[in-house]
Amino acid sequence: MKKGLLPLLMIVLFYSDSVFMTFFSENAFNGAYVPVPRFFLIGLLFMSVFFDRNTAVKYGLLFGFLFDMFYTGLLGAYMFFLPLIVYVTSKLTKWLQSTLFIFFIIVLFDIALLEMMIYGLNVLVQRTEASFEQFVMIRLWPTLALNALCYILFAIPLRNAFQKFKIIFG
Repeated sequence: MKKGLLPLLMIVLFYSDSVFMTFFSENAFNGAYVPVPRFFLIGLLFMSVFFDRNTAVKYGLLFGFLFDMFYTGLLGAYMFFLPLIVYVTSKLTKWLQSTLFIFFIIVLFDIALLEMMIYGLNVLVQRTEASFEQFVMIRLWPTLALNALCYILFAIPLRNAFQKFKIIFG
């Protein structure tokens, strides 16, 4: 029973991104800012550091594919970028001292990196007309602020949950 909680947590985080966007749409700031929740990515990063990197990479592949299918028109973007970011982050945190503050900086960097890679891909396939400056002001900064707040609120519960999962899964 307890082993079923890990997939359940990741499914909840996956759907929380879209549920948050439904209730907190682009019209929240009259279209001036578009904060994008990356709660699932934050959960994946916690999984890679405090549980198991290989499991996090597998979840990144699976849910990246689902994210591409349901939310984007670019099949393969998230399926490639999520596992890559998870893998690099898990290696980086082994090299750096893994305190929650340092991990906070790494998570924000990863979110910014993902946002910029997706923006670059959209520019490449001509799916956006926003300049890089517009992207940074309208989407990147609000996204980082929203996810920083989420990290501050949920870092300790997520760390504790993944540490317990590590004990359960042995």
